[in-house]
Amino acid sequence: MAQDSVDLSCDYQFWMQKLSVWDQASTLETQQDTCLHVAQFQEFLRKMYEALKEMDSNTVIERFPTIGQLLAKACWNPFILAYDESQKILIWCLCCLINKEPQNSGQSKLNSWIQTETSPLPGSKACWPSD
Repeated sequence: MAQDSVDLSCDYQFWMQKLSVWDQASTLETQQDTCLHVAQFQEFLRKMYEALKEMDSNTVIERFPTIGQLLAKACWNPFILAYDESQKILIWCLCCLINKEPQNSGQSKLNSWIQTETSPLPGSKACWPSD
């Protein structure tokens, strides 16, 4: 379990850097790199979701203080969102961040942003985890 935690932290740093590079460059190389790594990123998101669903929102923010940035960068990347599976897992991760009883304006703003990002498009269905 401890090794999984270390691996997730290392993966987290790797993907945060990748998303920052992908966000800043719109070259053909960057687009190809994004598409090349989407499957690996989806696997990381699955692992992240498994970790997030076991934590309360305060623990998540303590352990992964930039999780909102990571998920936001992924939400705004059209090459990641082009894959339904990526969209679904992103929504699962975002929902783990919702604070049922926000204690401050930051938590309220995060809740509001998440609710906006996870609202289904007209004609689509929300895909919630079955477990």
